[in-house]
Amino acid sequence: MHPTEQWATTNGFGPRKSYTPEAPSTPASRRGPKRLKGLYLVEFENGACYVGMSRSDCARRLIAHGKTYDDVIGFRIQRFTGSVAALLGRECSLIEDAERSGLVVRNRVHASRFGGVLTFDSIVTGDEQACWLDAPEQSHADDAISPAPDLPSSQIEGYRHRWARFSARADAADLAGILGTYLTKTVCYPRRTEAQFWSVSCFPTSDPSKLACVSLHRKNTFILSVDHRGRVQASMFVDGNKLPNGKFRRFIYLRRRGIKLIRAVHVPAQSSQQELSARGAKRITTMVSDPLVAHAAASANIELMRKGRGPHTSTHCFQLARAALDPLIDAEKAAR
Repeated sequence: MHPTEQWATTNGFGPRKSYTPEAPSTPASRRGPKRLKGLYLVEFENGACYVGMSRSDCARRLIAHGKTYDDVIGFRIQRFTGSVAALLGRECSLIEDAERSGLVVRNRVHASRFGGVLTFDSIVTGDEQACWLDAPEQSHADDAISPAPDLPSSQIEGYRHRWARFSARADAADLAGILGTYLTKTVCYPRRTEAQFWSVSCFPTSDPSKLACVSLHRKNTFILSVDHRGRVQASMFVDGNKLPNGKFRRFIYLRRRGIKLIRAVHVPAQSSQQELSARGAKRITTMVSDPLVAHAAASANIELMRKGRGPHTSTHCFQLARAALDPLIDAEKAAR
């Protein structure tokens, strides 16, 4: 019996139907989801579920879920004849009730998300910030003892399929290592501040070429993506005042390391902010590991963190963060 069985019956969903690509094609006149206005419940192999709705055709949404997830085993439907506003409200209340009942949902909207604190100074003191900015690597030992954030199960579950897609890449370990290096060298106490003052998204829907994005406040500060040839590339934002003075000196310093300076096409978050890019895992690793470049990124990042939390924390991929940070933290613990 699927964990949703009793809850679904209590909340007005119809009998469970096994999922196949053809299953949603049954028309509403025969109590199927095709051309049905209402709600649906998707059931997954691991016991999780997804509550959704459609204003005109539940079948179309179910087919889309079947393409997104490879572990759909069944679905249930619920007719709804009220207004669109009432339908949206019903969907929200069902998601919230499912979580209160102990179910794990894959919904990213309306599902519970990690709270944490709102003020950066409340978890990293001013003295700690100053010491970290002088020598970020010396804070690793203190950060290693900080526990990983206690995220709601539904938030972790909501990004499971994206992490599976990421980890299936042949270069997944290398990319996770690059992310870990970036986080430990440029983000203030990354373990302590994770999912509160920085987040990492996995395959963000805003751009199909993006593999992962690290976000602080309201800005994507580090982006891993693929170009039109499938080659991995990265861009990162830094405090230009911390780079070598003079255009020529700066150009030579970066070029020798395989790093390009990108001309700004939008107004940056701060006047001194500049964007750097590199292509290929070797050059990207050089970019995030270079002491001067990393310090320039750290200077820009801590200013963003001091501005408070941003909207991207709800898209934090816990699995990717663990793959990026935990090996480095474990190595730090072993060295102590």
